Amino acid sequence: MKINPQANVDQATTAKKILKQYEDVAEGMEANFTNHMLSEMRKAVNKETPDSAATDYYNSLMDDEHSKMMAGSKNGLGVKGMILDQILPQHLKQLRNQVAPQQQIAKYESVSGRADSAKEISHE
Repeated sequence: MKINPQANVDQATTAKKILKQYEDVAEGMEANFTNHMLSEMRKAVNKETPDSAATDYYNSLMDDEHSKMMAGSKNGLGVKGMILDQILPQHLKQLRNQVAPQQQIAKYESVSGRADSAKEISHE
């Protein structure tokens, strides 16, 4: 019986791709929620004169961009994480927990340029 190490790599790569799709869906849902929240907050502000149609359109575009930025950031509202907890199958939850620390280390290395320090942090 031969063991194909490439098969394990392919399965891991496929699982990471599937995990990314789930994360994209959850991020999109958080962006939609945030966009709705921002637009409702904007409506709650009392104004002396109503905004023009052009201003309303501009504000809706800005709310959309702000919501995408907030959902894509590490410290968003936290809706993405709650959605992922609900929709991810168990085997992908385990993969997500394994991948997250590695991504943080890689981000630290790219920002600081200090690969040695990042490796020391991961072993502590």
